[in-house]
Amino acid sequence: MNDEVEPILIGEVDDIDIGSVENFEYEDINYAIYRLESGFFATEGNCPCAEKTLLSESNIEGEELECPTCGNKFSIVSGDSISDLDQVPLKVFEVTEEDGNLYLNI
Repeated sequence: MNDEVEPILIGEVDDIDIGSVENFEYEDINYAIYRLESGFFATEGNCPCAEKTLLSESNIEGEELECPTCGNKFSIVSGDSISDLDQVPLKVFEVTEEDGNLYLNI
């Protein structure tokens, strides 16, 4: 029995501009897909704050994002909270690129 989950096709590399974030929904779960100067990254799609704001609505600066609702800042690369050390970190996921396509590894 194979328990390994196959990577999920997100889309094409050119679908996401550098310095931006896009929402990606798979099986009713939101993921935030980021394209930074340093590559592609993915986190859970909603802020862990009470409002559960979509992170695709976040402001991005360098490798950090800021939730537009609660103002918490997170590292896109590690998921760690930067502004509130008591805040739960974001779950991070691997994004791989193959033949011009992006895949989410959950």
